[in-house]
Amino acid sequence: MFNLQIIGTKIVRELGELIDQNVVVIDHNGFIIASTDMSRVNQFHEGALIAMKNKEVMHMTKELSTQLKGVLEGMVMPLIIEDTPIGVIGVTGQPFEIEKYGKLVQKITQFFVEDFLMHRKKERETKMIELFLLDLLNGQVNKLLLEQRAEMLNIDTELYNRVIIIQLNRRIDEKGMDYLRAIQIIHPHLHIFQWSFDKLVLLVPKVTRIHLEQTLHSFNRKLIKLYDDDIFIGVGNSHSFFELNESYNEASIALTVAVENRQIVFEEDLKLELLLSDLDEQKVGNFIGRTIGSLIKEEELIYNLEMWLKSKGGLQDIADTLHIHKNTLKYRLKKIEKLLNIDINNNENKLELMIAILLYRKRKRV
Repeated sequence: MFNLQIIGTKIVRELGELIDQNVVVIDHNGFIIASTDMSRVNQFHEGALIAMKNKEVMHMTKELSTQLKGVLEGMVMPLIIEDTPIGVIGVTGQPFEIEKYGKLVQKITQFFVEDFLMHRKKERETKMIELFLLDLLNGQVNKLLLEQRAEMLNIDTELYNRVIIIQLNRRIDEKGMDYLRAIQIIHPHLHIFQWSFDKLVLLVPKVTRIHLEQTLHSFNRKLIKLYDDDIFIGVGNSHSFFELNESYNEASIALTVAVENRQIVFEEDLKLELLLSDLDEQKVGNFIGRTIGSLIKEEELIYNLEMWLKSKGGLQDIADTLHIHKNTLKYRLKKIEKLLNIDINNNENKLELMIAILLYRKRKRV
C-alpha cells in the first residue's frame, strides 16, 4: 500500500500557495494526515471513506457535514492509482467557491503522487541493478544465475564490455547521479553507480578506444569544474559481459596508478607499473632497503639520482633542470656511488635503482 503520509505535507503546502481555501490530505483509513488547518490533523473523515469506496468525487454539503463524522462543507476527491484508492484530497468551502478548483487540485495531487511513485520505482530498479553489478564484478556468483538476473533486469549482455572506476573523494546523492548521467556523452546506455563513499563505477557499452578517450576526457573536465577537486580515473580492458570482474580488477590497478601519476589511466597502457602493482609489501621493503636504503634520509640525492636515470641528455642538461652547477651534480653522483657502494653506470644497477625509486615513490604516496 502506498504511504500518502510521505508526500502529504508537500501536497498541502503547494496547494495552499495556489488557492485560498483550506486543503486536507486523507489516508486510505480515513484519517487526515496533512492540512492547512493543523487542528484537523489526525481527525477521522467519514466522507473520505465513502468517496474512496465509490471511487468518485463527492460534494460535502451542509447537510452531510452534520451527518458524517469529521466533515466540513467542501469537496473530497479520491486519489486512484491503478484502480485502487490510496487516499483523498479535500478542499473546504462553499460549493460555488471551490467548484472551479476541483480539477486543478485533483490533477496537481495526482501529479505529485505519480511523480513520487515513478521516483520510487526508479530507485528500486537502480538498487537492483547495483546489487547485480556488485555480484557480477565480485566474480563469485554462478554465471547461470547472473544470466537470469540480467534478463529480468533487461540488461543487454551483448552491449557492455568494459568497467571504469572514478575516484572523486565525495559521495554523490541520487539527484547528483542523475545529473552525471545526463552530462556524460560516452554512450546513451552507460550505467553510472556509486560504488563506495569516494568511487563511482561505470559500466561501459562497446565504443572505440578513440571515442572513449575523447568523451572520458570531456567528462573528466566537467567533473573537475563541477566539484573543484582532483578526479582520478582507471579504465579496465574489454571483456565479455560475464568476465567484467576482470575489467573491474584491471580498472582498480589503473586507478592506483592514476592516483599516483596522472588523471586518466588505461590499464592496457601499463607496463612496468603493471609489474609493480601487486607485489608483496614485505618484499618491496626489503628490495628498497637493499638498493637505495642508504639514501632514504637523503631525499635530495634520491631526486638527483632519479633525474639522472630518467634523462636522455648530458650532465649539463640535467644540472640545468635541477638548477645546480654541473660540478655539484658530479659530486652528488659520486656521493651516491659511495653510499650505495655500486657503479651507477652499470646497466643492471641502473634498472634496479629505477625500480627501487619507483617503489619508493609509490610507498610514499600510499
